[in-house]
Amino acid sequence: MNWGQRDGREPNQAYIQLSPTVYRSDFFPLRSTHFTVLTDDNRTLICTRAQKNVMGAAIETPHNNSLLGEYFRHRLGLANGAFITKEDLIHYGRTDITFYKIDDENYYMDFSIH
Repeated sequence: MNWGQRDGREPNQAYIQLSPTVYRSDFFPLRSTHFTVLTDDNRTLICTRAQKNVMGAAIETPHNNSLLGEYFRHRLGLANGAFITKEDLIHYGRTDITFYKIDDENYYMDFSIH
C-alpha cells in the first residue's frame, strides 16, 4: 500500500500484492484486462493485474494508480499520502483483504472489520 512512498512518485500510489497461489491461478483476468471491483462499503474500482509476467502478481487501479491508495487511506482514517504501517491496519482491525469472484468481469472486495 506504500508503493508511491518514494522519490518521484505520487505518495498515494498503491497496489495489492497477490499471493503466488492466487497470481498463478485464473481467479483474476490476465494482466492488462480491466475488471470491476465492488467494495463492501459500496465503492466501485476499475482494476487490473500488474507486475511480473502476463499473469500479473498485483492488483492496481490502471487509470490512476493513486485511487487504490486513497481508498485504503480513507478506510484506515489516514490522510492522503500518509505512510501506512502494520499498526494502522491492526488498529483498523484487519490486515488482509478478501476477494470474491462474482463472474469473469466482476469481483467483490471485503475489507470490513469482522
